[in-house]
Amino acid sequence: MIVRAVTCPHPPLLLPGVTGGPVPEVEELRTACRAAVEDLAGADVVVAVGGAPSTRVWPVEALSPRHLFAPGTEPLPPGEVLPLSLAVARELLGAVPVELHGVDAALPVEDCRGYGRRLAVRPERIGLLIMADGSARRGPKAPGYEDPRALDLDGVLEDALRAGDPEPFLKLEPELADDLLVGGRAAWQVLSGAWEGRATRAKCHYSADPFGVWYPVFTWTPA
Repeated sequence: MIVRAVTCPHPPLLLPGVTGGPVPEVEELRTACRAAVEDLAGADVVVAVGGAPSTRVWPVEALSPRHLFAPGTEPLPPGEVLPLSLAVARELLGAVPVELHGVDAALPVEDCRGYGRRLAVRPERIGLLIMADGSARRGPKAPGYEDPRALDLDGVLEDALRAGDPEPFLKLEPELADDLLVGGRAAWQVLSGAWEGRATRAKCHYSADPFGVWYPVFTWTPA
């Protein structure tokens, strides 16, 4: 049973050492994410779901990929490396025990929804942490430059998050999500399966695009 859901973004900027020093926009986002993650306290288990190269449960002790983003970082020793989404989830959770569920970023919509439904019928009281970015094409300084469709799409997704409505995420087409560099399509569609049919109270902790990528931070609680 899912008792609460939180959605946080997963930019590499949230990994230790990547910014090289405090950056106000990053610290504001980090604070919002950690406040949202605190809403998962009291669950029997926290399950983090994020895009990954393959769909499986990843080892919590796997290495962080921060060396790929932090200048001057020593190369990693041999070993399995977490996908970025799950590495950021682990960083935000700190010492909180977590299951790290990677979902193939190309997983079809119905398979994503089915994954969420399977999580929802587990007997434990689950706190669900969804790691998901919006479009990275929200302006000329964005990683994917600018696409006029990005703001419209993110607007639909933001409305869904504010309303606590999981249904619109299922209408997010994988091809369009890929084109607009949406980093949360599969994870949000897992949320749709896990949360379907429930009345919701939604809380917004953060919603902005300081670097041309939309970073939403929300908590959903059953009404």
